[in-house]
Amino acid sequence: MSFVSEDCKYREPEAYRPSLKTWIFLLGMIFAYFHIFFAYPKPVLLVILAIPVLFSMIYHMPNPRTWLLLLPVAVTFGDRVFDYGPFYIAVATIAVLSASLFYLLIKVAGFRNFPRFPLPVYILLAAYLAQLASMFMSLHYHNNLVGNTLREANKIFVAAVLIPVIYDWYGRGEWFTRMLKILTFMLLVMSIYGIYQYNAGNLDTFGERASGYDLAGRVYSTISGGPNSYSGVLELLVPTALASMFFFKKRVWKGVAFAAALLGLQNVMYTFSRGGFVTVTLSCFIYLIYRYRNKMWVPILALMVFAGGLLSNADEFKRQLTVFGDTNSLIMDTSMLHRYTSYKGFLNHIMKSPIVGAGWGSREFYHSRTSLYAFWEVRHEDSIEKVTRFGGLNSMILEMPYKGGIFSALSLLLLVAAIGLTSIKLLRSGSDKSLGMGLICGITAFGVHQAVDNLLPWPQTGAFFWMIFALLISIAYPCCGKEVDSL
Repeated sequence: MSFVSEDCKYREPEAYRPSLKTWIFLLGMIFAYFHIFFAYPKPVLLVILAIPVLFSMIYHMPNPRTWLLLLPVAVTFGDRVFDYGPFYIAVATIAVLSASLFYLLIKVAGFRNFPRFPLPVYILLAAYLAQLASMFMSLHYHNNLVGNTLREANKIFVAAVLIPVIYDWYGRGEWFTRMLKILTFMLLVMSIYGIYQYNAGNLDTFGERASGYDLAGRVYSTISGGPNSYSGVLELLVPTALASMFFFKKRVWKGVAFAAALLGLQNVMYTFSRGGFVTVTLSCFIYLIYRYRNKMWVPILALMVFAGGLLSNADEFKRQLTVFGDTNSLIMDTSMLHRYTSYKGFLNHIMKSPIVGAGWGSREFYHSRTSLYAFWEVRHEDSIEKVTRFGGLNSMILEMPYKGGIFSALSLLLLVAAIGLTSIKLLRSGSDKSLGMGLICGITAFGVHQAVDNLLPWPQTGAFFWMIFALLISIAYPCCGKEVDSL
């Protein structure tokens, strides 16, 4: 016997019948959309579409840390540069500054506590203060434009604002793993695109032909600084990806990390950067020795496989192989002659003006160029107009004392001290020594390369350096020294 009344029995849902007001509203929205589409430029239409999408994403992903996981993506593809009067700024720099301001806003507006930062963070702050002292000394003693001095003196430390963000929000637990996964995946994306560049055959090779090498073209992937700057990114990320392969738990991400490290190593060869070639291969080999110190046959076998693949393509990678074999070709290479001539001039000027230096924001010019070797010495003079790009010093180690004098030299020493202290602390009592060793190898490889190049000022390369360094600090000084964030 059923006690369910007829009215309570299941009924088919009634079809929705929009009212006249609803139809009028929808037609009005359609006409407004087409009016904007035909009357306004495309960026306005994209903004109108982006605003509701943005609010929808905020509703479904309210955690701000989820949004900042997109930072490595923005840096990877942020090569475009915008010019604003005396300043110009890259998309990567905009992303870095926006992330730090966003972090600060969340902290201040939410009355949240800042963590207790470890000693290396304060050493980095002291390094930046020393650089600021050098900047003000340049403004006082040199007649350079203020905009030029401000831009060049701060170019190294711009992305250092990411240190508190990464350490606080991504320095532990699942968020640390997520940031590491994003960086690994970005390396895979850059490497795949670099291989496409190399095989597409549309890269400029004029400079290499003028240097005496017949190359297929030097890849730079998505990095605006060119092949050398891209090699710096690979120095940081390839050893990190190799160590991440052992850190990740899931097989999928282990495979992604292995593919990223392998293709990244191949991209190093395609940049034809001898500094990148030496530092990346040695750093990976050293990491494998550390990882398999009880099974030495593993790194030896990996080295033999790599050497076999390299020698089988000896004609293609002749430029890198001169480091090990053709000494005469290496010595007479125009790049080496250029560095030798320039470094002599830099050292002479450092001895003449060790306190003040040549001044940040100085304009460079080339002296003693010859038709025989096409090499030159880079000299500097005070700028009287905007300098669109600073360069010329193929050595960061020499640039700091050369341009900034004693205070910039002190700033560089403090930066090296922060890295050294963090590395020692990690190897003694870090939370994950194996992964940390991979990051140490990457940062060390990048640092060694700075003796013969100057890659940190490039926006994308510099951003990756400070992100990797922040993760290294997080491993060396694990979460027991940090207060729990309320996010």
